[in-house]
Amino acid sequence: MRLLRIEVVIASAALVLFVLLGWSNYEMRRRAVETVESYSSYDFQRGGYHAWFDLLRREGIHVARYERRPAYLNDSVATLIVATNDFDTQLRAKEQLPTGQYATSDLVKLHDWVVAGGRLVWLVDQATATDDETKQRLRKLFGLHSHGSLRLPLVSQSGTSSDAAIPIVPSPLTDGVATLSGTSGLRIPFDADPEMTPLFADDRGSVVAWYALGRGSVVIVTDETLFENGRIAKADNARLAYNLAAFGLAPGDMVAFEEWTHGYQTGDTWWSVTPWPMRLGLSVIFSALALALLGAVWRFGPAAKLPDNTERTSEEYVTSMAMLLDRGRAARKAIHDLGQIALHAAARSVGLPDSAPASLIATRLRGSEAGDRRAHDLITLERLTGYEHPSPAELIQAAQLSHTLRKDLSLDGFQHIQPRRSAARRSA
Repeated sequence: MRLLRIEVVIASAALVLFVLLGWSNYEMRRRAVETVESYSSYDFQRGGYHAWFDLLRREGIHVARYERRPAYLNDSVATLIVATNDFDTQLRAKEQLPTGQYATSDLVKLHDWVVAGGRLVWLVDQATATDDETKQRLRKLFGLHSHGSLRLPLVSQSGTSSDAAIPIVPSPLTDGVATLSGTSGLRIPFDADPEMTPLFADDRGSVVAWYALGRGSVVIVTDETLFENGRIAKADNARLAYNLAAFGLAPGDMVAFEEWTHGYQTGDTWWSVTPWPMRLGLSVIFSALALALLGAVWRFGPAAKLPDNTERTSEEYVTSMAMLLDRGRAARKAIHDLGQIALHAAARSVGLPDSAPASLIATRLRGSEAGDRRAHDLITLERLTGYEHPSPAELIQAAQLSHTLRKDLSLDGFQHIQPRRSAARRSA
């Protein structure tokens, strides 16, 4: 018993050790990710956007988080805020945490959504200024001025570390914003796109720009640090954050922060990719199964009480068998069997084999009044056996004819048909 207790203590200690090691590894990975600005609305750290999300919610704006890839975007979202971060993506991938990167199909879907009337607020990834591989990938994805492209401009690291951009074009997006406070040197060159309107800029280029695309519009912000939790309260950053999200919203319109690239992914389930007719059919099936299970667990009425007398009479047995045969459409088989029995009896009575046809047997039977009647009954019975769907009356008729013929045409039936011979006289 003492040895068993020692083994239990050792196993419990090993289990606790494994749990502590797992928890410690998870915390180390989580803290490593938190050291990089994520620009996620879930992030409460200095480099997160939770303060921006909370600001919009306090102002009464319908704000939410979009956790699916843009390929599923629809008109339920009026304004989509996208703040990608390649540094955070690479770190999450290294730590084997969920992450995501846009494919060409995602950007095409974003383009179609904007053209249909959506507004996209795109915050330029800070990694584009330092990572040549990222620049090449973005150039390939964006496809400046190509068909189905968002026409996102390429940026350059030409600004200073201290953002001195000012509003240069009167617009509802610049209303109430006099100064900005950011740390990014990314700028959009003034000659990047003639259809693009600079909203905030300095002598090196634009920090915030706007352009129309179809029935919608795109707002480009080159400085993701403007709306960080630790900087949104500086200068007029909060006012700009509100203007970018709330401008032009109708009552009930939703502003969504894109979180799929930050690792908060709803994912593609088998239900989401199933066509709606199949989903409707499965819903009906599952509902029927649920009702069946509910009916099996909870009775909707009293149980049926069996009668005390379980004995059944012969009449009830015959009636039940008749009903069963009637449901199985056995009348044709029964008439056929009755006809075969009567035909064989008639053939033997006139000295013919069982395979003899009814017409030949009837010819042999004729010659007397009784024989003519039996020949007529035999022909009628043969006709009844050929019916595809005989009625109950025809079944009864066939049974009566078969019974009469077998009774009359027994082994001595031939003597009943022919005139009886006189008995031999005895000698004196």
